[in-house]
Amino acid sequence: MSSQTHSAEEDRLHATPAGAEARVVVSYLVAPEAEQYIPIMEVLESSITDLTPHEVGVHLAASGIQLEESVIEARLTQLQEWGAASAHVDTSRIFRFADLLAKNWRYTATPTGRHVQRFYRTALAGTRTVREIPLKSLARVVDAAETLAGTRTPEPIPIAELIQRLFVSHDDLDAALVGAEDSLAGLVDRFDLNKASAAELKTLLVSYATHVAAELERGAARAYQALEILRPQFAELATSAVWASDARDLIERGALVASRGGRQEDWDGLLAWFDPVTGRSARFALRLVRALPGMHVNLRRLHSSSGTATSRSRALALAKACMHPTLGPAVLLAALGDHSWRKLHGEAEDFEPARTRPWREGPRIEVPELLRITGRAGARGRPPADRDDTSARDAVAEKRRRRATEHAEAVQEVLHAAPGAQLSERAARVALASLTAAARGRAINGRRTAIRDGLACTLFYLGSETGALRAPTWRVLTPGRVPVFHLPGTLPQVPQGRMAPEPDDSAATLEAGGEK
Repeated sequence: MSSQTHSAEEDRLHATPAGAEARVVVSYLVAPEAEQYIPIMEVLESSITDLTPHEVGVHLAASGIQLEESVIEARLTQLQEWGAASAHVDTSRIFRFADLLAKNWRYTATPTGRHVQRFYRTALAGTRTVREIPLKSLARVVDAAETLAGTRTPEPIPIAELIQRLFVSHDDLDAALVGAEDSLAGLVDRFDLNKASAAELKTLLVSYATHVAAELERGAARAYQALEILRPQFAELATSAVWASDARDLIERGALVASRGGRQEDWDGLLAWFDPVTGRSARFALRLVRALPGMHVNLRRLHSSSGTATSRSRALALAKACMHPTLGPAVLLAALGDHSWRKLHGEAEDFEPARTRPWREGPRIEVPELLRITGRAGARGRPPADRDDTSARDAVAEKRRRRATEHAEAVQEVLHAAPGAQLSERAARVALASLTAAARGRAINGRRTAIRDGLACTLFYLGSETGALRAPTWRVLTPGRVPVFHLPGTLPQVPQGRMAPEPDDSAATLEAGGEK
């Protein structure tokens, strides 16, 4: 048995290929499945014995992480390839020849893998990840805009591809800025931050203000200049984006909405986004400036309350020391001695001659006016007033009235049109909805009747005649049946011709096609 299996030490030596660089081991920290690799490495690093995949799964389940055993085996195999883990055959589980062919592996972390996991636990885990602003997306936006404007050497790239690159990169940049503003908003509008939160706010401001704000301002200015040159061609660029789409026929008919760049409104919004005065980048820079007073107020408050510069802070430090379970009485006696009333009485920081004022009435920190204005609507200020949405309500009501008016006009057009006459696009769609509902209804004495959106339709079975519903670009035929449209609750006018009895197994069919 020993001649057919390798020793554990030999398996560990062969786990990492010769010449492999040690920095490959950190690959599991940045892999897409890092949320699974890191807990598995934590289990291997904290175990003093080699573990099977099943035992690794048990430890993960104990910590609240549920992974299938097949997934754990795949992750352990990948960790072995990266050199973060090593494996050897478990000879205690081999009882027959078939067991030699099975994967009876036991895994443990390599020395390099242990160092990497400990570094992650002590230096990386628990630290807040700063929301990265993708400056590469900004560079792609500037490149595409300047290429379209002709201010850069043209490249053999189709216009549709440049438009797609422009708007996709802009979406990435906009989402990152929104996330960064959300992170700042959760910290800026508060005046009671602890040390960790204040340090976090300082880190965010330093990270964004040192490099990102300047690059964002320069890139937004260049993109705005290029878009200003392209402003007269916004309609042509939108048309080019639609024509390059595979679904341009559906977009032109209104069945699909064009992606970003296929409407002139998208280009106008893009120009407003990069405006150097009122655009998103300018508002982000202004948000950074407005966050500075809040950061300074919190840092100043923490500095004044944590040190021993005031009588109150010294008294609090003494009280905290006296709370020690064993050394508290000794600290109290050593600090006060036999003249406690002299030791506890101190002189106020503002040199008040009459009496010692309470700390709540003592010196205060002046809050800047801008910060007071911003904080009045925050969590610690007065609740904000209800938003005035009167204009939005009026706009919605106006749209509803306009849709109702257009629908009523379309119904009247259908009722007054001759049988088989061509209708407008909206009227034809209203009639088609009623006709489809009637075709799905039950036949009674050669008739099928249905009501849809205030318009009734009755299909008369005539056997040989074929009805038609015509629109400017399409038409629908009803073989063997003639549709008659009327108001709900009124009797339809029977078409000329002899009505034939409809067979029981006959189904109403509609034939649709394009209008020549």
